[in-house]
Amino acid sequence: MIWIVSGALIIIFFSFRAYINNRNYYQKKIIRDQYTRLYFYLLQGANIVLIISGLLFLMLAIVSHVNGFEVIFSSEYNYHLKMNSR
Repeated sequence: MIWIVSGALIIIFFSFRAYINNRNYYQKKIIRDQYTRLYFYLLQGANIVLIISGLLFLMLAIVSHVNGFEVIFSSEYNYHLKMNSR
């Protein structure tokens, strides 16, 4: 679990830092060029996707810690659900 949490926090930290740096860098310039504006939006979109994926990894680590790794990553997960629902 510690590896998932640390990886998720690293992804979130660097993505958020890149998001802020790109925004500050392009705010100082007036973006007149269409391709530069497109590049800026693509970079920001990629950073947002990385931040969301880091948050999802963090949620996975929390859920797997609560339920146990063998339940989340087990191939018999549906079997356990059927047995416990009776």
